[in-house]
Amino acid sequence: MADNTGNKTAEELMELYFGTVDSETGEIPEEKQELSINYLKTAADMGLPEAWGELGACYYSGFGIEQNIEKASEYLEKAALRNVANAQMNLYIIMFNSAQNEEEKKDALYWLNQAVENKIPSALFETGSLYYNGIIYNQDFKKAYEYYMQSAAVGCSEAMSMLGILYMQGQGVETDLKKSVKYFSDGARAGSLTGLYNLGNAYMGGLGVEQNYSEARACFEKLTNLEEPFYLSSDIYDKKNRLDISMIHYRLHMYELAYPQAHHNLAVMYLQGLGTDADESNALRHFMLAAENDYAPACLQAGRMLYLGEGHSADPEKAFGYLNTALEAGLDDSKLFLGLMYVYGEGVAEDRKKGIAYLDELIKAGNVAAIKIKEQIMNEG
Repeated sequence: MADNTGNKTAEELMELYFGTVDSETGEIPEEKQELSINYLKTAADMGLPEAWGELGACYYSGFGIEQNIEKASEYLEKAALRNVANAQMNLYIIMFNSAQNEEEKKDALYWLNQAVENKIPSALFETGSLYYNGIIYNQDFKKAYEYYMQSAAVGCSEAMSMLGILYMQGQGVETDLKKSVKYFSDGARAGSLTGLYNLGNAYMGGLGVEQNYSEARACFEKLTNLEEPFYLSSDIYDKKNRLDISMIHYRLHMYELAYPQAHHNLAVMYLQGLGTDADESNALRHFMLAAENDYAPACLQAGRMLYLGEGHSADPEKAFGYLNTALEAGLDDSKLFLGLMYVYGEGVAEDRKKGIAYLDELIKAGNVAAIKIKEQIMNEG
């Protein structure tokens, strides 16, 4: 692609730069990256504050250019000082995440507050989250509600979903499951992963909406089928907001949490025949997909099914791996199967003493199944 930067204004170069961004993915195709960054750097060299902010975000994320946090901070600060609101928010994220103590975190708040004054959706959302989680500020659900409302009003899908959580749990507002579902639905429609997952849970449990397993399954399947989770939200889908660092981080974090849980819920639906024919094979497949992400309840179920040969031929070695992961995560129920495996040397070297010890721990906690299994083992001699 030819370089046509000559005789262009900085603003025109920025339009050329954004013109290289793929409208479907929000990314710059590899074959266009060199020319695209050339447009951006030239506009930045010409002194355009918006170009400084975008270039700083590119350096931070490594999008189209080699990652360089020092250069990112330099360009973002220049842009932030010229009141480029997105740069103010991104500078806050860099300063907050690199802060070594509470004082440095409070210093970062200056830029967050500047972005809030400029009504940046992610800044309003972040402030609400600080109040919600009791970080820097004292925990205050009413304050969190106020900021989430402001953020949702200017289009933040994740803020809509957090309002759903507040109404669901009665935090800062009166519990209202119908309002909760409405906000989850609004958030999900706008691309929120939090909203999509919680809407599925609402349909699955009949919470604030008529129970509908088909709708629940549709939500969970949509979530598990996403390939580019952080580019499917309206709050950052606009080309010029694609490098909102805080929202990208948040959505990736939520995806890491919700993806395995959605698979787990699909597995439960297939296992119990909720809204579909019972299908052990499909149940095991979803449990294993969730377990690949170290989701402990799914590790327990996948291990149990593989040990018992449900949905698949018995595979004690694989079962032992899943069950051991569940145990390491604190799920003591896995000791029931691990105990049997050690006693009989299934999937692991035989260690009768260790197996009995696992069962005794469960018996001490009142586990009836462990009592019966130990009695059976003792009767065998």
